[in-house]
Amino acid sequence: MAVDAETGTTNRTLWPADAAPRRFETTHGVDEWLTLIASGRAVGISSEATAAQHPRPGIAYRPLEDADPIPVWLTWWKDSPPDRLTTLLDLVREVYAAQVYTARQG
Repeated sequence: MAVDAETGTTNRTLWPADAAPRRFETTHGVDEWLTLIASGRAVGISSEATAAQHPRPGIAYRPLEDADPIPVWLTWWKDSPPDRLTTLLDLVREVYAAQVYTARQG
């Protein structure tokens, strides 16, 4: 199992002790993580965003239907919120609510 130490959320605690992958290989960044997976030496678990933002020839992204959702955070400089912040937050909530509804409908 490839694990990105810089940005990843995958770790041993995601599995019961008797079902965890035998080996975890730590990488230090998404590119190194994807290269390890593309080489065939490991597999990885990541958010849906990775597939959208980092398509890579030779890598197949497949959804884990029974996986718990992971938190998604919006961030900005404390002293400089984005213009129209309320509109942005409303839009993000709407999009995520639609995605959750769609996923539950199967």
